[in-house]
Amino acid sequence: MNLIESLKNLGLNEKEAKVYLALLQLGKTTAYNVAVKSGLKKPTTYVILGQLVEKGFAYNIPRAKKQLFAAESPEECFALARERLNFSEKNLPEFLAMEKGKKEKVNVSYYEGLGGIRESYGKLVKIMKAVPFEKREFVGFYAKTDNLEDEINKYFDEITAEFVKHQIRRRGITTYNDLIAKKYLSALDKYSVSGMKALSEGKYSSYISIEIFAGRYVHILSQRNLQSIIIEDADIADAMRQIFEMVWELVEKDKENYLKFSSVEPTQSYETKRELGK
Repeated sequence: MNLIESLKNLGLNEKEAKVYLALLQLGKTTAYNVAVKSGLKKPTTYVILGQLVEKGFAYNIPRAKKQLFAAESPEECFALARERLNFSEKNLPEFLAMEKGKKEKVNVSYYEGLGGIRESYGKLVKIMKAVPFEKREFVGFYAKTDNLEDEINKYFDEITAEFVKHQIRRRGITTYNDLIAKKYLSALDKYSVSGMKALSEGKYSSYISIEIFAGRYVHILSQRNLQSIIIEDADIADAMRQIFEMVWELVEKDKENYLKFSSVEPTQSYETKRELGK
């Protein structure tokens, strides 16, 4: 490692290192001589000499007829660097605490209107495309879809096509009603669904969808209000996934009261396929 690099490791930039080395070789000298020795312009040299004085690598000669400068000894400079490092290291626990706080901070993004819904789902697809194929699955609770405007229904068909294109699957719990049965439950393959359970409308009925994905994200969608929230936090996502998995299993224990449809064996449709297709 050359001398310039050594000085840069002490916190000097390249020009400061050149001026310090020139001072070290010249001893007490003028800014003009330092400029000649270092190969820098005189105005630049004056500025850098001032910076070296501030950093403790050089000093002014008092009571000289001409303004003279001299370099602090290398021993003093290295001792100063060690002292500054030791001082900074004492604050390391506080720095780490700040970093930890940043890592644990929950990130929340809000979206409104159809444009916002498009933006939020665009983000979801982008995240899932970076996930291995075998892990590209949303799990969650899906809203009933009655009384939606044609424009939002059309967009949901578009985003479903994106899911199919990128092999993104859904496993979820939703409400059972005639519209859902006819449009979705009778054609799950079309909607890239890996598993779906539809509950009696008296037991579960919501206009809010909650999706958990990629190990650290929760997506909350209000279809009626065209509002969407994406929460990024591994702990929240894990808690929501556990709740989903509990409900997924528990409804099987009282399926006569809860389940109206399931695509998961051994519980199959409690309505005939003919009825679903009506």
